[in-house]
Amino acid sequence: MIVKKTIHLEEDGSEGYVECIFDSSNILMSTYFPLNETLYISFNRGGVYSYGGVGQEKYDQFELSDSQGKFFIKEIKGGDHPFKNEYKLFESEITAAKDILNEWKENHK
Repeated sequence: MIVKKTIHLEEDGSEGYVECIFDSSNILMSTYFPLNETLYISFNRGGVYSYGGVGQEKYDQFELSDSQGKFFIKEIKGGDHPFKNEYKLFESEITAAKDILNEWKENHK
């Protein structure tokens, strides 16, 4: 479930990229770049992987899925999407995202 969604626009007003924080047991955040169809998944322990060839329709399905984790495993990780281990989030980045998640949970009891 989406906890926070931020759409970052280019100077011309077009969509540059989308960042989401999720209430998920495995996926903490995602960043999607529609122009090059690349999805970055940040996992709860901080690992970040990129997945190529993720079209807008598939990304929308991922974002709106009842379970991002299940959709990711079945349709993205298990699909025909080249992936790469990119980097690890700083502990402060993980904490900041989890703080947003915890605040959201408090407000949605």
